Amino acid sequence: MAKERYQTQSTKNIRQLYCLLIVSFSGVLRKGQRMRNIFVIAALSVIGGCANINVSQPVVAEFEKSKTYSMNYEKVWARAVDWFADHNVTIEKIEKDSGLLTAKYLIETNDNYLDCGQIKATGLMSDPNIERYGSLNLTVRQVDVNSTKVNVNFFGEFKLAGNDAWDGRLVTTNGKCVSTGNLEKSVLSYIGS
Repeated sequence: MAKERYQTQSTKNIRQLYCLLIVSFSGVLRKGQRMRNIFVIAALSVIGGCANINVSQPVVAEFEKSKTYSMNYEKVWARAVDWFADHNVTIEKIEKDSGLLTAKYLIETNDNYLDCGQIKATGLMSDPNIERYGSLNLTVRQVDVNSTKVNVNFFGEFKLAGNDAWDGRLVTTNGKCVSTGNLEKSVLSYIGS
């Protein structure tokens, strides 16, 4: 077991040294050789692995998260519950008195609904698997007898997984995502229709 740990650590050290040499080598090339050797360095990096994942911050967009309807509380509440049913989203909390509706599970979605930033992965055997999941809750509040306000909250996270081209090891990362506003728009439009 100690030998196995040493070999794993040695492999990691060799990979780190290789990546460091590639980066260092690219800086010492003379100007005339730079263009010709950039291709060689890029090819060696791809063949050699050195998995690298860069994620930029997501863009926080301005959009409508709440809307007041000229409908009574009962009708708006029923439409909000219907949205969950019609979109196959299981409800975890349904508290009519407090006006809270919460999705039971994280909703698997795509970049139309969640902005997770620009995700760039290099040195992997193939394109990484990126999954986006969001949490959804709605609040329904009576403003007066004939008007009701709905607030939609949607936020999430991403999980990335891929295999390092150097040794095939699993490389993972995760991060926070922000809503694009499209899901909120869908819910609010549905309730108002």
